[in-house]
Amino acid sequence: MDAPRAIDFQRRHSNVLRMTLPYRSEDLLACRHCPRLRHYLAKLRIDYPDYWNLPVPAYGELSAPLFIVGLAPGLHGANKTGIPFVGDASGDMLNRVLTQLSALSLVRISNAVKCLPLNNSPSSREINNCQKFLMPEINVHFQQTGNRAILALGGVAHRAILKALSLKPRDHPFSHGNIHHLGQGQWLVDSYHCSRYNTQTGRLTEPMFINAVQSAIDCTRGKVECLGIE
Repeated sequence: MDAPRAIDFQRRHSNVLRMTLPYRSEDLLACRHCPRLRHYLAKLRIDYPDYWNLPVPAYGELSAPLFIVGLAPGLHGANKTGIPFVGDASGDMLNRVLTQLSALSLVRISNAVKCLPLNNSPSSREINNCQKFLMPEINVHFQQTGNRAILALGGVAHRAILKALSLKPRDHPFSHGNIHHLGQGQWLVDSYHCSRYNTQTGRLTEPMFINAVQSAIDCTRGKVECLGIE
């Protein structure tokens, strides 16, 4: 078996600086607003010197009709590769389902929190600090023409999205498979996160995940009438 190819982080860093983002890429990569995460990433640069260990930007075309928002980078996934949902079990499942549904070209992917959180559990302050990046990502998504949908992977992402849109959770409760009409041609679809924990415990099965992703795709294609949504 061939040895895995090393990631050229210098090239990846340069590519990020040239990416089209709804904020300055330099501001994201240089962000130090969360002391706990800043110190954690500094430690990881020693423990895992060949990992990305920086805030992870969104990935995909700005014009993509489906915007997928997860919780945060995984230690051996996006925190390693610098690309959301690439390198770990969560990313494997998401990419497998997107491939099965022929939807890889339809999506842009990001996280509510851009840095790897301790114990995969960001604090409220850390989630709120990342609003300055999530909010413009969502705004530019909904500014595009045509039907647009966001797929929230988990309750934290769901609530962060609502906060970015100045919407109240009581008006849009999270539940797997929920579809929320946010405005003309704008939709929010909920799914449990495709984490290893959720799949191993049976909280989320692959057919459940496929159905949620398909619902989000249907929203972008104007097929909402078949979902029973007004």
